[in-house]
Amino acid sequence: MSSDRRERHRWLLAPLLLAALGCADFSRGAPSPDTGGAATPGDGGTKGDGGTLSFAADITPLLATCTNCHVAGGQASDTSLVLTGNAAADYAAVVALVDTAAPASSRILSKVSGNGHGGGTIYAAGTPQYEIILAWIQQGAPP
Repeated sequence: MSSDRRERHRWLLAPLLLAALGCADFSRGAPSPDTGGAATPGDGGTKGDGGTLSFAADITPLLATCTNCHVAGGQASDTSLVLTGNAAADYAAVVALVDTAAPASSRILSKVSGNGHGGGTIYAAGTPQYEIILAWIQQGAPP
């Protein structure tokens, strides 16, 4: 298996593992040295070339961990973010927390980095996952 393919599988499996653990107050650590802290898009973009990200291919897998709490009947079902697991349906809920005029100030980034989030830090600022979400917002938050 090629190194790029292993890396992609790791990115796809990480949110599933985190989802099994639930929301927790811990940081995902420093950026991976092989990415240099740069965003590493999934299937929606091309690694390292600044390709266009998409909500379905690149953001939904990162938010999979959120579905432990942010679902109907979940611990965070009374918040403004309730996910269904369906990318098309979840796009509207997530994009409501996005500010394309000031991407770094987007509420979704504030929440995933632990600011005002009862579930603690999901992706600390500067981690590859955080940078992917930021890059997606900077690109206009495409579906």
